[in-house]
Amino acid sequence: MKKTLALVLAGVMAAGMTTTAFAKEGDMIPVVGVDSSAWVDLGDATTNNDVYVLNDEGDAVDLYRGETLEGGDQLVIPIGLRTEADDEKWASYDWFKRSADFKTTNVDAYADWDDVEGDVEADVDTTWIDYDNVNGLDGYIYSVIITLPENDGDKLLDLVGDISVGRTPSAARNAKYFVTVDVTFGPDGEDEYYPSNTNFDGGLLEMGHTGIVSFDKEADVIDIEFGDDALFTVDVDGQSRLNLAWNVTFDREFAAKYDYANLDFLTFEGTPRFNRTGDFYIYADEDAFIYKKGAEGVEEINGLEWDEDYEAWHFRTRELGAYVISDVELDEQTVTEDKDDTATDDGKVNPDTGR
Repeated sequence: MKKTLALVLAGVMAAGMTTTAFAKEGDMIPVVGVDSSAWVDLGDATTNNDVYVLNDEGDAVDLYRGETLEGGDQLVIPIGLRTEADDEKWASYDWFKRSADFKTTNVDAYADWDDVEGDVEADVDTTWIDYDNVNGLDGYIYSVIITLPENDGDKLLDLVGDISVGRTPSAARNAKYFVTVDVTFGPDGEDEYYPSNTNFDGGLLEMGHTGIVSFDKEADVIDIEFGDDALFTVDVDGQSRLNLAWNVTFDREFAAKYDYANLDFLTFEGTPRFNRTGDFYIYADEDAFIYKKGAEGVEEINGLEWDEDYEAWHFRTRELGAYVISDVELDEQTVTEDKDDTATDDGKVNPDTGR
């Protein structure tokens, strides 16, 4: 099941684990991601929304619930400074701004990552981040920065863990308050893998805007329309998410193998394989020739036939691959003769004339 963004500032750890019990009146303690209006009493728990993502300009912007990120994206969580009172209350609290009388070297961050999707972890550090009047935050605030790992695969990954800060690495690890971060991220820089649809129960998928699709749990047999190029009717009951990115990009190198034909291409980038066999329709003229695109050339498609009702070429399959549409039968590949040129004694080249 696809996880949604969950940002929860969680509550009390065991008393023996806390380090604030040793703080003295007037001490300043770094605390991660809490609002200045909260945290009057130690041990209270509340929901935290102060987690942001850096945009291309390096500014902190809102991170929306359910948003899918890229590998390499950076999350930021502002850090606050609380001043201890003598009765374990907070004498005062404010964000850690540059005007604060506190050293950045006194802040360490700690991440306790869960074992999710193969033990995915992320780099965690601290730095100054510019908040441009986002949710009341403005100016530079010292923050935890989390860099999502690269994702070079063809599916979404989840990053889940607890983030805390303290005056020392030990204090950060044993901090009383922490932020639980739960985010989903796609392959690094590959927008086509982003989920164009969640809870998908059939309908149109657009080329260039389609990637990993998660299916409605209540759906069974659905029609998936790939623009005006193809249709797949399949039972998706219990189907996990799939990369349904597709294109009709012309493959010049492959087309050179059949230079006597006019070719079109339909390619499913992730070669998605469904749990069940479905009916696949390619919209092309009745007098067209349809093939599967193989490594060495075209291959015949078993069960391929013209369907009058759909006005399309039909066959049954579980896997969507790469297909070639031709205006003529592709019965042989173009032969390119290699020239055997020879050099004369004076270095000039005599071409092979075939004689």
